[in-house]
Amino acid sequence: MRNFRFGVNLVPTAGPRQWSQSCRTAESLGYDVIAVPDHLGVQSPFLAMVAAAAATERVRLTTYVLNSAFWNPVLLARDLLSAHELTEGRVEAGLGTGYVRAEFEKAGLDWGTAGSRVGRLAETAAALRELLADPRALGFSRPSQPIQPGQPGRPTQSPPLLIGGNGDRVLRLAARHADIVSFAGAVLAAGSARGTLQLIDAEALDERVAFFADEAGPRAAELERNILVQTVAVTEDRRAAAQTMRRRIPYLTADQILEVPTLLIGTPAQIAECVLARRERYGISYVCVQERDMAAFAPVIELLRQLDAKK
Repeated sequence: MRNFRFGVNLVPTAGPRQWSQSCRTAESLGYDVIAVPDHLGVQSPFLAMVAAAAATERVRLTTYVLNSAFWNPVLLARDLLSAHELTEGRVEAGLGTGYVRAEFEKAGLDWGTAGSRVGRLAETAAALRELLADPRALGFSRPSQPIQPGQPGRPTQSPPLLIGGNGDRVLRLAARHADIVSFAGAVLAAGSARGTLQLIDAEALDERVAFFADEAGPRAAELERNILVQTVAVTEDRRAAAQTMRRRIPYLTADQILEVPTLLIGTPAQIAECVLARRERYGISYVCVQERDMAAFAPVIELLRQLDAKK
């Protein structure tokens, strides 16, 4: 089993002082990764990552995830490599299909079909993999020795590539091209233009993980596995909290809510046990939470770090 990594999905909408403070807070709470989204209405993910690096010392920075329809692959590679150099090698590249129809329409892009969106992701991932593997075509080069955080110089390693989604074709792409696979743990609600997601239950994720592992073959053991937890609910009464959540997740029972991989409910110790059990069950060692849950999840990070240290 891999040691845990923990990320927090921060949305860069405020001014520079508040953004810098949010990033420093995430680092001080023990998070390994600051993840930034790629949506219209929030600041550019690459500018946000460079600003986050300037405010912090060690955390890595990832796009979580880029809407591949928004980006020309060559220009995307240039921006990723530029951010990677400006942050001294702290950038990770996350890619997805995009799922908010209203954003496609606002950007003047064809929403198309699920198949066409996955096709665009496939083209972007393949091109990006090639360009990141040999960035000399874009005017980038590498030094002979790796650099340490805080040491001036150019990074020797390309940004690792994360591909996120839930469907067969996206997981197949991740099996072929990714360094990190991110299991969405959700599906797009039928007819939603605003990107409304419906969570899948634990058994459905079992099937998705098994599908991915079968597609990846021997690579499956090499790839890091990630998930975004949608809600962390710290409570002494797990059952009551699950019943309350049913008001906004009526398509799941209380028992399913307690087991859903994208929800964490209970005391910090109980949540830590859940995260450990899900690493054992799904192989997921890289866990991201939403910004609103950053402080609530921090005690869980401390508990799990202690357990990993004893392995």
